[in-house]
Amino acid sequence: MIVFIYQIVTKPLTSKIIPNEICPSCSKNDSIELTLYMRYIAMGIPIFGMGRRTGVICTSCGSVLKNPDSSIFARKKYSDTVAAAVKEIRANHKRTLWQLVYPWSIWFVIPVLILILLVISSINKKATNEKAKEYAEILMHPQPGDIYKATWYENNLSTGVLIKLIRIDGDTLFIAKTKKNIQMSFAEKDWNTLTEDPAAFETKEYKIKKFSLLKETNFGNFFMYNADANKKDYPVFLGSVLNSKSEMDLGFETIERKK
Repeated sequence: MIVFIYQIVTKPLTSKIIPNEICPSCSKNDSIELTLYMRYIAMGIPIFGMGRRTGVICTSCGSVLKNPDSSIFARKKYSDTVAAAVKEIRANHKRTLWQLVYPWSIWFVIPVLILILLVISSINKKATNEKAKEYAEILMHPQPGDIYKATWYENNLSTGVLIKLIRIDGDTLFIAKTKKNIQMSFAEKDWNTLTEDPAAFETKEYKIKKFSLLKETNFGNFFMYNADANKKDYPVFLGSVLNSKSEMDLGFETIERKK
């Protein structure tokens, strides 16, 4: 559930004393002050203008002759002189460009924000596409020493390991995984606990098919082929390269080639 918090702001624009006007409550002369306000709805910043309001008070006794928050249909409790002054201040007050724009600023900000988001999205998409091409090139043309951050499926459990390409023989890749594994994670700090030191890898090697021989849906997956009783090969899924198609912006490399 999304909760929107907003407030109605009444901002004074200008004010003046109405000359020769007597307060009906304290009978003080020249104490009636007229103020012109701008009202708008704000949610951190102004998002919607609600027009201008006027308020009239006695600066001597504090009596409110016209409340700016009252309904426009509220009964008038002030003289014709005050009514005339209200019309005059509304007609003659020249609003600055800022005062004209301010209550509607969100409608100017939104297109700018959308434009910024589109630019950022375009930049990110371009970077993602370039990274996807880079990863595809490495996977299509593997070299001994390539390191993959990968998920590894064993004993009905998927964990995170480093996979090292040991050697290539025709269409077969010989790989080894690290002795240590981690719980599956997308955080760089967790993957940094795995070391690429030669001693960190198992001596056991797994034979998998070249990625270039796999269908697009299986690209980046490790498939070992075993022979059944009839000497027919059947695939065994071992795991997959993490973010092999660069669908996610993880903030760290999942495929590395030593230069």
